[in-house]
Amino acid sequence: MELRNINTFLHVAELHSFSRAARELDYSQSAVSSQIAQLEEELAVPLFDRVGKTVRLTDAGQTFLHYARTLLTTAQQAKAALQPAPEASGTLRVAIADSLCSALMPPLLARFHALCPRVEVSLRTATTQEMQDLLSANQADLAYTFDQPVTHPSFVRLLDEPEPCCFLAPAGHPLAGRQGLTLADLAGQEFLLTERGMSYREALEHLLAARRLSLRPYLELGDAALICRLVEQGLGLTFLPRYMVEASLTGQAVPLDVADCRIEMRRQLFCHKDKWITPQMKAFIHLAQS
Repeated sequence: MELRNINTFLHVAELHSFSRAARELDYSQSAVSSQIAQLEEELAVPLFDRVGKTVRLTDAGQTFLHYARTLLTTAQQAKAALQPAPEASGTLRVAIADSLCSALMPPLLARFHALCPRVEVSLRTATTQEMQDLLSANQADLAYTFDQPVTHPSFVRLLDEPEPCCFLAPAGHPLAGRQGLTLADLAGQEFLLTERGMSYREALEHLLAARRLSLRPYLELGDAALICRLVEQGLGLTFLPRYMVEASLTGQAVPLDVADCRIEMRRQLFCHKDKWITPQMKAFIHLAQS
């Protein structure tokens, strides 16, 4: 059963005319008649009543009409599915937490560029609230947060992964390797901390305040990667997402096991619910999820 004959059948059934179907399909009328005859021979039933100049579906033709539409639609879908996806081009705007940008984006961007070499990527570091504003104003395609769990009726959550935070100390520090440490043991130590307002620092300060404790940072800065290097050189302790300190755990710095501090944040990826998901967004989402 040829798809060409099925397509011709659908045109005749819709137009109620062999001649009009021929003009629509740019066939000769004899070609249309021949295709319908072939189809009727294969099905062993007449599909049209031809009385005078009128053309009407027979009962068998009416029954076949539904199947013909399904067959043609399925064939078109199969053909489309086998076509190569169009190469992504244009721009991708990602609002992102600073810690994610410096720690996770370099390898992700390398893989993304290999997949989508024609896409221009714009990264913008922002707070979670700023990210929500950017999504709502369609000034960002995706928001990649590191924060407490975020829920919002206007946003679709595409990724939600737990990420632990930890204390990091120089390998030669007196507390390095000690078991059973508590927050009270850390309260008098010298710290290098990220700036106030960082989600994980706020979570730590709330926990300390609940115990009527505080840390004494002698240096505050926004560059978490630089903080890790300073800790490796023995300049104090810090508190950062675990993924930020992984590269430092090579002998020069060690994580501290603090029994009464188990802070976990969420790494979440969002888009606006009304946003059309472009090919470049799909590629980035897939890479982030994997």
